Amino acid sequence: MTTATQAPPMSAETLFDLSFTFVPSRVLMTAIQLDLFTAMKDGTRTAAEVARHANASERGTRMMLNVLVSLGLVDRDGDGYRLTPAAEKHLVRGTDGYLGAMFESDDLWTNWGTLTETVKTGAPIRTVEKEELASQFFPILVKSLHVINLDVAKRAADALASGLPKDAQVLDVAAGSAVWSIPFAERGAKVTALDFPAVLDTTRHYARKHNVEDRFEFLPGNMRDVNLGENRFDLAILGNIVHSEGEAASRGFFAKLHKALKPGGQVMIVEMIPNDDRSGPPFPLGFALNMLLHTTDGDTYTFAELSSWLKDAGFSKMEKTDVGFHSPLVVATK
Repeated sequence: MTTATQAPPMSAETLFDLSFTFVPSRVLMTAIQLDLFTAMKDGTRTAAEVARHANASERGTRMMLNVLVSLGLVDRDGDGYRLTPAAEKHLVRGTDGYLGAMFESDDLWTNWGTLTETVKTGAPIRTVEKEELASQFFPILVKSLHVINLDVAKRAADALASGLPKDAQVLDVAAGSAVWSIPFAERGAKVTALDFPAVLDTTRHYARKHNVEDRFEFLPGNMRDVNLGENRFDLAILGNIVHSEGEAASRGFFAKLHKALKPGGQVMIVEMIPNDDRSGPPFPLGFALNMLLHTTDGDTYTFAELSSWLKDAGFSKMEKTDVGFHSPLVVATK
C-alpha cells in the first residue's frame, strides 16, 4: 500500500485545521483585490488609513491586516502596519516584481469552487487551452508567471546554454511572456516564439522589456497545427505546457518536435512531476486537479511517462534536472 508519509495518524483537531487551510489563499487574494499592500508601500499605516485607501470597513481591514501579520506579509508596531520585504517586492501593484495580476479577479477561486461537480462529471469548467479563452486568460496569467519563473529560467539557461552553439536556434512553444527563452536570447540565441496571435503581443512586450526583441521572431498559431519544418532548431522549450495538452496531443507534438530539431538538438520540458506511484509531492498532484478544472485532457505526468513518450518519438538520453523549483527540467536529445 502506498502512503505519502510515515507520519502518525491525524487527530480530529489536525483534520479540522486542514479544512481551514484555504484561509491564507483567500486572505491573500482579497488583500490583492483591495490593494492593501499598495496602501502601505510608502511606510507604516494604521488600519483606518489602509481602510480608507481600500474603500473598506476599518473593522474588516484590521482583521485582514492581523492575518497578514501572522502570514509574514505585514509587520505591526502598535497601531501601525507596514510591509515585509517580500510583500513590498512582489505584492505592490505597478512594481516590476508584482505577481498579483492572476489574483486580481476571482476566476481561479470560483473555478475551484466547482471541484465537486467537476470530479463527478470529469468535464472542465472552462477549457483554457482553446484559443478564444487562452487569448483572454494567458496574457493576464503570464504577468504573474514571469515574475515567479524568471530566476528559475535563468538557472535553466545556465544548465543548458554551454552545450548550445553560440547562435543557437531556439523554439519557445506556447511562449507566453517568453520567460523561459529570454535568458537564452540574452546569451546570444535566436528565438522563434510560438503562441496564439493575441498572446504574442505580450511576448513581444517582454522581449522588448528585456532588450532582446531583435533576437526574436514571432510565429502565430496553435502548437497542434503549426508547421515547424525540419532540422531547424537546436533547442525546443516547452515551459509548463505539456500538463495542459494531455497525453495524445503531447505524443503527437513530441514527434513533430523531433522532426523540427537538428541532429543532436534537444527538447527542454519544464513540468510539475509527481513521483512514479503518484503519492507525492503535493503540488504536482494538486495541479492535476487544476487541469481537470480547466482543460479537456490535461494532467501532470511522471518522469517515466514523459520519458516513454519521448522515446517513442525518437528521442534519447532523457534526463531530469533539478533547478530548485517545483518544476524540474526534463531534457531529451534527438
